[in-house]
Amino acid sequence: MCGILLHYRADKQPVEDGLIEFPEGTEFAGTTSANESYIFNRIIPYIAARGPNYSSLRVSKVHQTSWFSSVLSLRQPFTKQSISVDDRYYLQFNGELYNKEISDGDNDSQYIASLLQNLTEDGDIIDVIRMLEGEYAYTVFDVKSSKFYFGRDPIGRRSLSYSVTPNNELYIASATGAIEGFQDCIGGIVYEYDTRAKLLKESQKLRLPYEVTQTADLELNSLSKISKDLYAVLYESVKKRVESIHPAHIENSPIAILFSGGIDCSVIAALVCQILQENDYKGGKPTIELLNVSFENPRTGLSPSDTPDRKLSINSTKILRNLYPEIDIRLVEVDVPYEEYLKWKPFVINLMYSKQTEMDLSIAIAFFFASKGKGFLTLPHGEREPYQRQGIVLFSGLGADELYGGYHKFANKPPHELVEELTRQINNIYERNLNRDDKVIAHNGVEVRYPFLDEHVIKFSTIEIPINFKINKLILRNVASQYLKLDEIAEEPKRAIQFGAKSAKMTKDGNKHGTDLLK
Repeated sequence: MCGILLHYRADKQPVEDGLIEFPEGTEFAGTTSANESYIFNRIIPYIAARGPNYSSLRVSKVHQTSWFSSVLSLRQPFTKQSISVDDRYYLQFNGELYNKEISDGDNDSQYIASLLQNLTEDGDIIDVIRMLEGEYAYTVFDVKSSKFYFGRDPIGRRSLSYSVTPNNELYIASATGAIEGFQDCIGGIVYEYDTRAKLLKESQKLRLPYEVTQTADLELNSLSKISKDLYAVLYESVKKRVESIHPAHIENSPIAILFSGGIDCSVIAALVCQILQENDYKGGKPTIELLNVSFENPRTGLSPSDTPDRKLSINSTKILRNLYPEIDIRLVEVDVPYEEYLKWKPFVINLMYSKQTEMDLSIAIAFFFASKGKGFLTLPHGEREPYQRQGIVLFSGLGADELYGGYHKFANKPPHELVEELTRQINNIYERNLNRDDKVIAHNGVEVRYPFLDEHVIKFSTIEIPINFKINKLILRNVASQYLKLDEIAEEPKRAIQFGAKSAKMTKDGNKHGTDLLK
């Protein structure tokens, strides 16, 4: 995981060449270079927070460009960014790749650099980008053509925004705060900025839109087989996301899971437990942290311990502990007092820009506090002790509702309308959820991974699963029951995080709706 910030100055104002490296723990109040713009310096703290292990500023006078990069190191060998590839290409990469060609001990950023290095003289950078499998955002500058290429993976799992100013300056950033003029990149689009022509174009799409099948199996004859196949593809998705973390991290730092206690996150948690217990880690008993966030809500009068998600998470944790006694499963109870909510609310509103509705805030602030991971463990005799999340890789169940029909509004739709709605949901998830969620989660110096949004999982789920298996998540509930022994959890109804954690409608202003703009 890394933070990306790039600034191209079209006005040829003088800048000083150089590479400045900042050690771990550096505090960024803003300015790193007297020649840089106010916007660039204002964005730096957001980028630095995403990669707490290393930051650097690279400045090129001849290319009129500055790159600020930060690194959260998860794969060996440690690789500094940005990367100069034979003085022909400059690369920034944020994310994780799961290409089979990347062997143990290899770093995904170095893998991309090697692909660029092996391009023929007239090779196509877009062909390199098409080869990448994973969750990522990137910038590439081609010195020969004087073109910048940037974008997000085909699903859009990493945030990235850009701005082209009236005087043809280009900014690209993982997060910006509330600075007007920035647009979120569309998932799967390769953007190309020609510095000679001063022209930005959307040059390529990395994939065609997903299409949900209209096939139905009203007799449920294929339910058993398709459940088995879905379990297999989900298992492989989780497995590669666990095993691509350098073993030292797993031995010394737990894997964390954003955990409401519901079916989506419980399926992910069970699969992580299965995979951990199948590997021989020298550090002894593997650990996972289940991060459950709950809010003190003045409107409802509920304390964090009384929220639906807290009660559900406690029950689901007991079930997982009984199933996987070889794993140290820690339920981290993140309590958010109302005063703490008020303290951080303006910051989260700023961080999630350009999202600005009441619903966006209630979801974003829940993920913000959950990923901070400052909470409590409940000990065997009932006493609680303070606990700070240790894991820096977080798993999320996002995508299950869009793939398997989890939202309440899907329940009574006729098949053709359900097909249309699910198709729209999965193709727009980069805009509806992912840009916002990545900004608020990554700000806490962690990386989030989405097993349900693996491209193989999406392809299987949209093409192979009959539409009637996606009513109230029938197919996923069957997988949870038949292959993961999560029978009790599989019966739990869907509850959105903002209602389960009680982060929505914090006051008695009954006129507020989720779609209302923040005031």
